[in-house]
Amino acid sequence: MNHKVLIFFLALLFGSAVFAQNMMTDQQVIEYYEQGIAQGKSREAIAQELALRGVTREQAERIAGTLQAQRNDGQPTLDTGDRSHVTNASPETALSSADPNELLPENSGTIYGYDVFRNRNLSFAPSANMPTPPNYRLGPGDEVIIDIFGAAQQTIRQTISPEGSIVIQYVGPVYLNGLTVEEANTYLRKKLSSIYAGLNQGGNTNIRLTLGQIRSIQIDILGDVATPGTYFVSSFATIFHALYQAGGIVEPGSLRNITVSRGGKVVGQADVYELLTTGSRENDIRLEDGDVILVRPYTEMVKINGMVMRPMFFEMKEGETVAHLISYAGGFANGANTESVNVVRQNGKSFEVRTVENRDFTS
Repeated sequence: MNHKVLIFFLALLFGSAVFAQNMMTDQQVIEYYEQGIAQGKSREAIAQELALRGVTREQAERIAGTLQAQRNDGQPTLDTGDRSHVTNASPETALSSADPNELLPENSGTIYGYDVFRNRNLSFAPSANMPTPPNYRLGPGDEVIIDIFGAAQQTIRQTISPEGSIVIQYVGPVYLNGLTVEEANTYLRKKLSSIYAGLNQGGNTNIRLTLGQIRSIQIDILGDVATPGTYFVSSFATIFHALYQAGGIVEPGSLRNITVSRGGKVVGQADVYELLTTGSRENDIRLEDGDVILVRPYTEMVKINGMVMRPMFFEMKEGETVAHLISYAGGFANGANTESVNVVRQNGKSFEVRTVENRDFTS
């Protein structure tokens, strides 16, 4: 519940004229409220029921004061659970978290990383002028340029046929499909040594294969992306470029467990947070024809509010700690209480609130 809604709710309590004899504790008031919301009751009805159960103006004012103090204490507040979401000070969070879905932002951009693939200035498109990677695998549609230089001079330029081969005069069909550029260079040296004696070991002729026009490959992008389907992309394309083509990841897709399957086996797993926090694209592997990219739902989402640089939702992996979360949030803001944080964890319809000291941030 935001602060305005909370004050409105307390105002309803203040206006109630009938009070019962038995007082409820502050925690019981909070639990009664969240149970009523879960049952579909209006706030007005809940306020009247609480007044009849003995919730006085003084108690309502005390709860409001506690909430306001915890809102302004300068401590970041974390909330974790089955679909853990972290929000503001703990009692107010308890009131607003009766339905976990209420904590999900209307604009998914408030989840850290969701907007990266919707940035029109960041397409992850491969460069057309990049050097041919030695481990690039040739396939039908690739144009190969074979330069022979030294004692003999010749350039052969051909496109690999659908059968996976090129035809070289005086040699015949040469099958290149599936070979890396490095393997193709070795293979061509052997095949062409029959007509270019200088290509033999110790000779004075060299050979080099490079790519001209590159082919397109077909991939499938499935799961929680804006537009799942089959795409034709450059054979230099990577996971991140493919996700950009599909419109990016959408709720409840995982940014940290994106898998690439090839021939029925997982060959790569991407974590967008590695790019966002370290600038590394090491796990942004290059795709091959027939690859399947799958974006599964996330398993744990946490929100951090308060005196941090980026107060928003973050996806967490198993084993990650409060220290990881604070790091993702950009660290503490100036003036923050760095000695501890308040943690709110939803457990069914109840909430656990505790304080974590900084010595325990990494545990």
